[in-house]
Amino acid sequence: MIRFLKTTGAAIAFAALSLPAAATTLADALVLAYQTNPQILAQQYALRATDESVIAARSALLPTLTQTIQVRRAAQLNRLSAFRDPSGQWTHNTRLTIQLFDGGADRLNIEAARMSVLAARQALLQVEQAVLLSTVQSFLDVRRDQQFVRLAQNNVRVLREQVRAAKDRFEVGEVTRTDVSQAEARLAAALSQLETNRGNLARSENAYTAVVGVPPRNLRNPPAAPKLPNTLEKAEAVAIKKHPRVMQAQFNAKAAELTAKSTFKNRDPQINGQVDYTFGSDFSRNGLTTDDVTASITGTINIYQGGRLDSDRRRDVALYQQALTNVQQSGYITRQGLRDAWVGWKTASASIKSNREQVRAAQVAFEGVTEEAKLGARTTLDALDAEQELLSARSQLVNAIRDQYVAQYQVLSEMGLLTAQHLNLGVPIYNPDVNARAVTNKQLGILGEKRIKLFDKLKKRKGD
Repeated sequence: MIRFLKTTGAAIAFAALSLPAAATTLADALVLAYQTNPQILAQQYALRATDESVIAARSALLPTLTQTIQVRRAAQLNRLSAFRDPSGQWTHNTRLTIQLFDGGADRLNIEAARMSVLAARQALLQVEQAVLLSTVQSFLDVRRDQQFVRLAQNNVRVLREQVRAAKDRFEVGEVTRTDVSQAEARLAAALSQLETNRGNLARSENAYTAVVGVPPRNLRNPPAAPKLPNTLEKAEAVAIKKHPRVMQAQFNAKAAELTAKSTFKNRDPQINGQVDYTFGSDFSRNGLTTDDVTASITGTINIYQGGRLDSDRRRDVALYQQALTNVQQSGYITRQGLRDAWVGWKTASASIKSNREQVRAAQVAFEGVTEEAKLGARTTLDALDAEQELLSARSQLVNAIRDQYVAQYQVLSEMGLLTAQHLNLGVPIYNPDVNARAVTNKQLGILGEKRIKLFDKLKKRKGD
């Protein structure tokens, strides 16, 4: 098994390295993240481990078969000799044990395990949503920071031209040394900002690589964001119904309820059937042999165990109440997250229009002040300020567009719909039923499955 896991890990790593050097579209990045991100893969393995809890719970309904081999050697000690009349025997016992009745606790435990599996599936969807949202954010962060670098480079180019123009005008006496120094100071600040933007871009690229698995190259403009409801109320209705956080809490609460019901049967009688087949022989001269078959039915009732029975009941009731509270809290968190994302989306959308107008006006102002400065009607500082206002307006517009797009995906995530299946990424979707069916078939087989169904029918008739 360990060899298999190592081989699987190596295959995943090779697949990631052999993929194209860049995800040129947002869809490409989302596909790569969904298929290779370690967080998603690790959660899939965690879900497979949870599947085994159903197998463990269901094993209570299936027979157990054990074998015991015992060899005994005995001798009588004598004062005159070391040993006298040595004797011994060996026996081989095969025991078949089957549970006949436990008050229905076993069936409740099976259902509780199934609810835990369903909760684990929702946990996988939560991880998937988080990874895909991080992919969108990192994709847009890289594109934003690339534009910031381009704006900073253009700013440096413009300021260098202004420094050159200021020096030329100083040579002919049109401006003072102060004007030249102001232009040089702005250029130095622009060069520093350019390096800062390059550092921010490098960090964004590192974040992108961490979530997607490959460095970003030639990222294209993202497509239109998925369509969202036109009102917050409609979005909330979907979120409370479909968000994995809420559904996981609900399944956990159901599992806790079933576990508590099972624990309350800890004083019910337990009846087990047992069949023993024993054969063997002794080492004496008589050579007696043993070949016995015995069958028995044993009933057990827990009356007193030092207070543990009642303590277990109180514990599981408290855990059930905690799970119910978590359901309520998950609703609060989901609503808050959705409303925050909704406000962010609307705020960014509203600011884009005003930012576009600000960029237009700042461009006109910059061009006008630059021309007036050439004619001596404006100072060098006026031209520098106008250029800085234009740069700031452009940066704010870039940031607002990024924020609007990311906020739309945040709304989708808080609605519980940021999944590979809902986004229709065109990749094979991980199906947890495949592993669940596989492990179930390995445990039960044909006869085991029939026996499980028979026991379920008998217990339902009894009302257990």
